Amino acid sequence: MKTIILPNKIRVFFAPDERLRSATVGVWVSAGCRNENADNNGISHFIEHIVFKGSEKRSGFEIAEGMDEIGASVNAYTTKEYTFFYTKALDYRILTAADILFDMLTCPRLDEKDIETEKGVIYEEISMCEDDPSDVCYELNEHVLFGGDNLSREILGSAESVKGITKEKILSYMNNHYVGENIVIGVGGSFDEAEMLEKIKQYFSFLPAKGEGAPEGQLPFNSGFALKQMPTEQTHIMLTFPGVPISHEDLYSLQVCTFILGTGTSSMLNQRIREELGLVYSIDCWLGRYVRGGYTAVSMSLVPKSEKRAIGETVGIIRAFPEAITERRVEIAKEKLISSLIMSREQPQSKFSAVGYNTLLLGRVIEDDDIIRDIKSVSVEDVKRVYAKYFMFENMLFTAVGKVKSEEEYKNILEGAYNE
Repeated sequence: MKTIILPNKIRVFFAPDERLRSATVGVWVSAGCRNENADNNGISHFIEHIVFKGSEKRSGFEIAEGMDEIGASVNAYTTKEYTFFYTKALDYRILTAADILFDMLTCPRLDEKDIETEKGVIYEEISMCEDDPSDVCYELNEHVLFGGDNLSREILGSAESVKGITKEKILSYMNNHYVGENIVIGVGGSFDEAEMLEKIKQYFSFLPAKGEGAPEGQLPFNSGFALKQMPTEQTHIMLTFPGVPISHEDLYSLQVCTFILGTGTSSMLNQRIREELGLVYSIDCWLGRYVRGGYTAVSMSLVPKSEKRAIGETVGIIRAFPEAITERRVEIAKEKLISSLIMSREQPQSKFSAVGYNTLLLGRVIEDDDIIRDIKSVSVEDVKRVYAKYFMFENMLFTAVGKVKSEEEYKNILEGAYNE
């Protein structure tokens, strides 16, 4: 793999693979709701949509037809920390696909009529998410957890904030964030490196190097209760504890901890609460990770009548976890982690995405062998140490969505379980 830094600080990496007959071009931009405020919340995601509506030399239809006529695919998505645009095409078509992708990103038309039309599309997307209780639970959890920080905002924004998006706001935001130091461009597969570099320079060399930086400092972690009534058959519950940023030294030890507790059918929570007692449809333990912080979550979906016992059993398993940790359980979790990494990396797109993500957010590439080494080094003592450090019930946020009980009732359930 080769990395090149352009004069305006855009980082470009080439990951050739001559075994392939196709290539992928990706553009990562450090622009997400962490860069937004109450007034422009949702604008990163809106830009992801609006660039597909046309450039200065292509209409939206011509972009779509241009990709179709060369058999290429093109797509994009927005996270809380970045936006990713990509195209994939056969090797002899990739320059054309890249030309279309780069054109729509650097010279978007931003027609007023298109902007108003796209608002309707995003209103529908917001409504769709608001109808999904699992999405609502996840968003409510992060909204309360990170309250006071931009990361507490939703990727889509609200109907009110999206309504206020204008061409002027889009241009201002892109001028501040679509700049050299915030962009990583990657090309993987079968392609001509010299031709691709020339194409990248053609479209991106004019961008300024610097713009508005992302917020710094540690993410807040707010504990307590976050409850929302919804007319659902199931209640969605999250027990959220402190966690770690994406580059923290405790990351893999904590990940092993979550695998033992609640990742996969052999995990402690799954075996007891789902398989033995049948109290939940699903239960998982996982990490939420961002550049400036993170959390450890246990999530479950269940009918209201099962809540009291399921919460009690969950609290009991978490409290007894240190005594349940064995060398065998740690080794099984490590093997699951390593195998999931290796198997995913056998998909070319996975390795490619990881390189772009790490280059953008961490400023470096993390080699798979280094990750495997760090996972293998996790010991029973490490797992016990991170458990004691992060699984603190006094710092927990309890989130529930559905036909929820009162905060007082949930307090009593948790206190009863904790004191057993």
